[in-house]
Amino acid sequence: MLGLGQSTVSALVRLPVGWGARHWKAAVARQPWLEQRLVCVHLPMLLLFACTRGAIRAAGLSFKLDLDWMYLSDPLQLEQHLLETIYYFHAFAPGTNLLTGVLLKLAPQHLTEAAAAVFCASGYLLFVSLFELLKGLGLSGWAALVLTLVFSVLPQSIYLENVYLYTHLCASLLCAAAVLFQRALRLGSSRSWLWFFLVCAVLGWLYTTFHLFWFVGMVLGGLVLAAPGSRRRLLTGALAPTLLLLALYVKNFAVFGVFGATSWGGANLTLATTQSMPRGLRDQWIQEGKLSRYAGISVFAPPDRYLRLLPRNLHFPWPGSNDLYRPSLHDGNYNHGLFLEVNRQRREDSVYYIKARPLEYLGTVLGKNLPGLLSSTTHWHPRDGTVESPHYQHRQVLGGYERTYDLLVHRFPFPPVGLYVFLPLFWLWALRETWRGLRSSDLARKHRAALLGFCLFQLTFVISASCLFSSLESARYRYAVEPCIWAVVAAGLHAGVAWLSRWRARPPAAEVATGSI
Repeated sequence: MLGLGQSTVSALVRLPVGWGARHWKAAVARQPWLEQRLVCVHLPMLLLFACTRGAIRAAGLSFKLDLDWMYLSDPLQLEQHLLETIYYFHAFAPGTNLLTGVLLKLAPQHLTEAAAAVFCASGYLLFVSLFELLKGLGLSGWAALVLTLVFSVLPQSIYLENVYLYTHLCASLLCAAAVLFQRALRLGSSRSWLWFFLVCAVLGWLYTTFHLFWFVGMVLGGLVLAAPGSRRRLLTGALAPTLLLLALYVKNFAVFGVFGATSWGGANLTLATTQSMPRGLRDQWIQEGKLSRYAGISVFAPPDRYLRLLPRNLHFPWPGSNDLYRPSLHDGNYNHGLFLEVNRQRREDSVYYIKARPLEYLGTVLGKNLPGLLSSTTHWHPRDGTVESPHYQHRQVLGGYERTYDLLVHRFPFPPVGLYVFLPLFWLWALRETWRGLRSSDLARKHRAALLGFCLFQLTFVISASCLFSSLESARYRYAVEPCIWAVVAAGLHAGVAWLSRWRARPPAAEVATGSI
């Protein structure tokens, strides 16, 4: 499985475990395969990751599999009519639905174990990608390994790796995309760019924040930073992934009249606008006709709450779009056709609110959404602290560790943001370092600057979109770029330590003046 032959594995097993560095080097000289990166780096990392996950399982933490999330279709429909269900799904990005349907077909009797295996693989991908990302930014191998190991055992990393949500998958893929981006810049081949843009397209199928416009930004960024002679190969590599993501948008526009990966964009924006209004004022605006009748209904309300506001003979031509409930779950069907009109009206309501009360909207973004986004990731769920929280069982095992982490990271100097209050300083440093590095004639420094700029763009884009266009669950949204945040901060601290070392090594001014050195 690891690409090692039987003789290679036997030779590895025969190596004396207790040898020191001198004996290890002699063994390497006798066994050339030990010099391979797979054996020297990734095999030990795989064993280290497996040990941490084994310890977590031994502690009693289990994978939380729920299929009643509002962004999922009915499991029975996914199992029996997967392609049709995906085609007529408009509510949210269909990537997790596609994954669920494949797992239901492959392992219907062992669905939890199969999903846990997928997310564990995602955890290892994040583990390896963050290590390579930190090394690509100039950190030593040991420093990168230590930081990667710490990140992999954070409460939010453990919790989100063990709950059936797209968030952890996106964090892993985005971190891998950063590594692939630097590699594509360095190699300049069509294949390297194909892998990078393919991961970006998969992200667009999983999470609506990674919009088609974001994908276009990735293409334009690559064209600007790539060597002039490799730009045609970049466009060649980007062609198939672009068509893959564009097909989702074109299908939704042709079938539902929505040019996007989701028809719920207006509903998400409602959380940051009309849903944040005082209830009395909102009701007044509804009576005056400034807002639609839907503005008084919760975004999370099932479709039967809207029936009194719609014609009784309302019917939609798409399979499953007239069902009020998902039959296997007895829960609301959020892919109901009525939400196409409801969410269009909600978008208009939000636009009216922003135009009428721009300062109030800005106050919500900066005073509520941004602090919420930078708060503790493990407390993102609206029903956190109850048995209905997706992390309730996780907290029974690691609750003390989680509380200690929150105390250390999110209490000082200003709760609930905590240490993240210093993030703007590292953001400014990264912006300056990226600008200087991209203007450098040193190709290695230029590639490091491009990687740093990639991370900077991702955290800026996701944080801005999450604060401007949604609310409530933004602390979870942040986790998609949490590896990028760690990379930017680690690179900044590394540069600060290097500068301090140079400053301390400078000769005293008196010695320089007397020419004593």
